[in-house]
Amino acid sequence: MIKILIAEDNKDLNMIMVKRLQASGFAVDSVDTGYALLGHLKASDGPDAVILDLMLPGRSGIELLDTIIDKWEKTKVFIFSAYSQYGERHMMKNYSIAGYFCKSDGLDKLIEAVKDEFPPTD
Repeated sequence: MIKILIAEDNKDLNMIMVKRLQASGFAVDSVDTGYALLGHLKASDGPDAVILDLMLPGRSGIELLDTIIDKWEKTKVFIFSAYSQYGERHMMKNYSIAGYFCKSDGLDKLIEAVKDEFPPTD
């Protein structure tokens, strides 16, 4: 089963993402701070994907992005941020990420991108 780790500090959005991804057949864990994200990653082999909010309390997603990509190179990173000024072009050029999605565009595009990246294997 594909393992997804959500790093989102908005508790309501975090819960909605967990439920939607579980309903799509993924194994999902979630954290709400940058330190919790790092701790979860260090305690595991790394999930198949991380859905990363860039502005997490503690250590931000921006601060942790290099670490995630360097140490868990097989883990796909999907950025889901309220801050469009970082922009997809900047992130795609400078980092190897699976996609950049703005929260203002809704959750559907992100969920579809995750499902496209990890199609069912039945």
